[in-house]
Amino acid sequence: ERGLYRTHDGGASWKKVLGVDVNTGVIDVAIADDGRTLFAATYERRRRAFGFVGGGPGSGLWRTRDGGDSWMRLTKGLPAGNTGRIGVAIAKSNPSIVYAVIENRKGGVFRSDDGGTTWKRQSRTNERANYYGQIRVDLTNPDRVCLPLTNLHLSIDGGKTFTLPVGSAPVFFD
Repeated sequence: ERGLYRTHDGGASWKKVLGVDVNTGVIDVAIADDGRTLFAATYERRRRAFGFVGGGPGSGLWRTRDGGDSWMRLTKGLPAGNTGRIGVAIAKSNPSIVYAVIENRKGGVFRSDDGGTTWKRQSRTNERANYYGQIRVDLTNPDRVCLPLTNLHLSIDGGKTFTLPVGSAPVFFD
């Protein structure tokens, strides 16, 4: 029953709108201000008594422009092969800019400037991806990106380079 569910009646009933398979759930969702454009990150993961499988072909990044009625898997510029956890964020100040942090052999921080259609790897930064896997964008500056990992990583150049500022996450991040 893993997947992403939607309600139209305040939670009285739910309908699955995105599902991949029995081993894959939805780990992160970013919703644009229009309420119709969403990005969903799926994560193939199964915990067992003797360990867990974290990652596989079910992991991926998806987009809908109709509120969840139809979904498209995004691939252009994103790493192929077995993928782990993915975090996704939309720049509030410029919704055509979308970021993803992807656990993959060729993963790291990716940026799309066209609403998720094409992607470019900005950097390889992604420590302890299976634990954290989140990315945040400054509310007013789409080039300021934060990765809340073991240490807080801050980029002021669209995810190309990161520094380790002192202190906690700035409040201007969504």
